[in-house]
Amino acid sequence: MKKYLTVGILSLLLLSLFAVVLILVSKFKANSNFIPEFAHNINIEKENKQKNNENFTWQEELAKWPSKDFTPAAEQFNLYVDVDTSDLKEKSKYYQLIIDKNDIYSVFCLKQTLKSFDVKYFLLKSSDSPEIFLDTDNKELIDEIIKELKKYKINTQAKEIWL
Repeated sequence: MKKYLTVGILSLLLLSLFAVVLILVSKFKANSNFIPEFAHNINIEKENKQKNNENFTWQEELAKWPSKDFTPAAEQFNLYVDVDTSDLKEKSKYYQLIIDKNDIYSVFCLKQTLKSFDVKYFLLKSSDSPEIFLDTDNKELIDEIIKELKKYKINTQAKEIWL
């Protein structure tokens, strides 16, 4: 019984809400032609402007726009020139050691010898033999390194390189 009473009350409230909405909508439709006086003046001004603008082409209309003080991004560009000055620099003298052996022991002895002489070097391992580039222009030091490597039965040759 309570169930039916609750459903009845809810349906009565829903029906009354629906009736109020219908009444408000009908009153709104009755006053839909109402336009305030200030809105009427604005509409008249818009119509006058449209009539005046109908005589102009889009180019003329665009020409009347006020000019802005800016530069479009398409007109500006930056150009960076990185000049190759490597030919202008003075070349340095380096030595390349050419070794006849390419085993682990020979490379180890070579590294230890170069460390003992405190020489900067660059070791490039290739399939035939390692290539060692020494950062020094002292020919006497190179001759001493070659003598030291002969103690380990490593035959080397020094080749002068200008870079």
